[in-house]
Amino acid sequence: DRYLPFLATTKVLMASVRAGVGRETAHEVIKEHAVAVALEMREKGVDQNDLLARLAADERLGLTQSDIDALVAEPLSFTGTAVDQVSAVVLRVSQVVSEHTEAARYQPGDIL
Repeated sequence: DRYLPFLATTKVLMASVRAGVGRETAHEVIKEHAVAVALEMREKGVDQNDLLARLAADERLGLTQSDIDALVAEPLSFTGTAVDQVSAVVLRVSQVVSEHTEAARYQPGDIL
């Protein structure tokens, strides 16, 4: 909740451009709000990150609150390939364990 809005700015930028806003304009608007929110969080101790609400309220981006809510509806989409990477590691560990069953049962002894 605290940092997702910052991660969502790329999606907001792309949606804004698709809505007809110039890329440089959209970038400047997003940067303006993101910097303001970051400074408030850092210097004033503000707990709530209202970046997405600020972006939705800024007419220069051409997006509504509903548009922005849809962009962040799937928070796992911000993890990139992490889900696939974890699945690959789990698969590899399973393969190693099945090939070396004795190692899977290993119990270390006391160090001292």
